[in-house]
Amino acid sequence: MTTPALELAVRRAYDVFARHEAPNAPLNVCTYCCMSEELEREMRTLPLRELTARHFYEYCTGAMADMEQPMAEIRYLLPRWLELISEGKETHHSIELTLDRVGRRPAGSLTGEEFSVLDEFMLAYFDQLLSKGDPNDWWSDPLSLLIMADAGGLSVTPLLDHWMAHPGPTSTVQFVRSTYWDFWPRHSLNNAFASDRLELQATFKNWMLAPATKAAFSAKLLHPNFLALVDQVEGNPKVPFALMVEAVFDHMSH
Repeated sequence: MTTPALELAVRRAYDVFARHEAPNAPLNVCTYCCMSEELEREMRTLPLRELTARHFYEYCTGAMADMEQPMAEIRYLLPRWLELISEGKETHHSIELTLDRVGRRPAGSLTGEEFSVLDEFMLAYFDQLLSKGDPNDWWSDPLSLLIMADAGGLSVTPLLDHWMAHPGPTSTVQFVRSTYWDFWPRHSLNNAFASDRLELQATFKNWMLAPATKAAFSAKLLHPNFLALVDQVEGNPKVPFALMVEAVFDHMSH
């Protein structure tokens, strides 16, 4: 079930992008072997809300004739696209690349209002993961959503600020587990989709090592609500979660 903020962000997307009509020309996707001609045609002719995750999965993972995206199709498809993402539907084989096509837009191709819709959606989607994620779900990884935002051409700073201010203990569990494996060993994001995202790497590293971030998460790691969860969270066969907490606390308190 989505949060009210995420539902509101999707409704706003439909309102703001409603003026854009379905493109007449074929979409920027390979219909030889990546996407069937029938599904491609349906994406332009069916009512927008009838498009399914399968339509978007083949569209998002299909080869592109032009890497820079035709914005007529992106703007038209975005409301339903975001709605499916909010419902947990799989629109790409890798969550980090879910909005990759959006990130390939020409400069200045979105209005300020349209851009704010994407920022609002991404923040609400990130908050839902922090607030409602299962502490024992290893796929609930905020770092993947940071890469997703960056790939979509969105700023990750509001997401990082929100993570630092988030009061829920589950968000702290996710911080421990994510950074223990995918930041602290090399002091960089250990994800194949982030390896060449130098600006994102620098932003995240600076945030992780900033005194304010260290102070905030040191306090979170000592909060009674978080400590009450430690013994309930599954670790790794080789590393109990409690040892992850100790290691991350050591990094954050020095």
